[in-house]
Amino acid sequence: MLSEAEIATYLTRLWGRAVRVEALARIPGGASRETYRFDAHDGEQIHRLILRREPAKGLIDTESETEFRAYQSAAGIVPVPHAVVLERDGAELGRPFFIMERIEGGEVAGSFARDPFGAHCRTLGEDFFGALGRLAAHDPVGSPLAQHVPAPAADQCWRVALDYWEGVIDEDALAPQPIAKAAIRWLRANPPPPAQRVSIVHGDYRSGNVMHDGAGKMLAMFDWEMAHLGDPLEDLGWALDPIWDHFSPGVSCGMLPRDEAIAAWERASGLTVDPAAMRWWSLFASVKGIAIWISAFREFVDGGRQDPVLAVSGWYTARRQDAIIAAQLGGKHYDPVPVMPSSDLAQVLIGAGIAAAGAGEKVGAADAFTGATLTVAALLALLGAQEAEKAAAWRRADIADMRRLLGDDAPVTHEGEMLDALDGIWGTLATALIAQHDEVAETSGDEAPFFDFYRESAARRELAWPL
Repeated sequence: MLSEAEIATYLTRLWGRAVRVEALARIPGGASRETYRFDAHDGEQIHRLILRREPAKGLIDTESETEFRAYQSAAGIVPVPHAVVLERDGAELGRPFFIMERIEGGEVAGSFARDPFGAHCRTLGEDFFGALGRLAAHDPVGSPLAQHVPAPAADQCWRVALDYWEGVIDEDALAPQPIAKAAIRWLRANPPPPAQRVSIVHGDYRSGNVMHDGAGKMLAMFDWEMAHLGDPLEDLGWALDPIWDHFSPGVSCGMLPRDEAIAAWERASGLTVDPAAMRWWSLFASVKGIAIWISAFREFVDGGRQDPVLAVSGWYTARRQDAIIAAQLGGKHYDPVPVMPSSDLAQVLIGAGIAAAGAGEKVGAADAFTGATLTVAALLALLGAQEAEKAAAWRRADIADMRRLLGDDAPVTHEGEMLDALDGIWGTLATALIAQHDEVAETSGDEAPFFDFYRESAARRELAWPL
């Protein structure tokens, strides 16, 4: 935790006059950075600021300078706060950071809040997707971001992006990923057309990163840490991913129906969305998502950062993303398997979740960061209550189905009833299934049985959002 004195010492040196820092508070959100709000008094005026510092270990491989240059580059195109200063070596604060102005009076929706924009959703959606279209229309040549990151060739945007995120999955996955691998297999076999334009890509353009005024006006777009140059359809595909629909199927980012969101983007960008290209970038967005959630969970399990948000990402969000990928790949439709927690363990977890949620609400009035942490801990307990009811059942069902699919090629596994034993069996069979699916795809065989299994497996594992 940074101190007011540390920040004041830095700003006093930077501005060449005495600075007093007050109202320092760490705020939730922005999992890849530590984020603080504070007021800086320099004797003449009050500067209301935000500081974003790199953690000792980050969720994704990004650097503060990329985000800072992206804010500079987006100014005047997309609503963003003014970028004030960047410190690459950390100066008095130990690790790289940057400071930007703070925008007051706005609201930011939770990623999985239900109906977060109310009656103003369509107005905000036009603004939100229109701003993304303007970003796509903007020529990045000469921008601060373009001077900092490479620009891929138009026909290589897809390959650069897919190579990167497949690498994240391969490096960070704690278990085999047959659904993600099936999607990657399809993406490589069916590359999209070249980018119509190489543009600034935000990298995480979604409803949870936009500040709005509560009446349909977009005030700012935050969290540019994954910004790069690439095909602007990457951002559009990400914003359209059902993971961000706020539990309103077909309503992109909880704002506009998918076709209307695309139309708003087309009007602002001057580009036309090719359906085949959009299908590719939509599936890619889900693969990118699963890579991020896998990376989050790996960091949580390895102890790099014990932020409960990382656990939720790698558990609930990853399972929901698997279901979205499986649906895009095809196969029979399977609804999520409903679970009514009733065991003693589930009831204990529900009780713990309710208690933590109450504590989070009370503490959050004075300390937003700690309150949010307690609320997420409550969420983990409530999700755990669901998992307690079906943890063994879904593993056994998957194991039986994979053995059936593999037939005589199924590897011999040691039996066991404990979850760690079932996980070992599941992992062995899933690895074999990935190899068998590779062989079938290479010989243009029938992939439908695999896709059916992916849909059913994802439905078994998916958890219901409890809030």
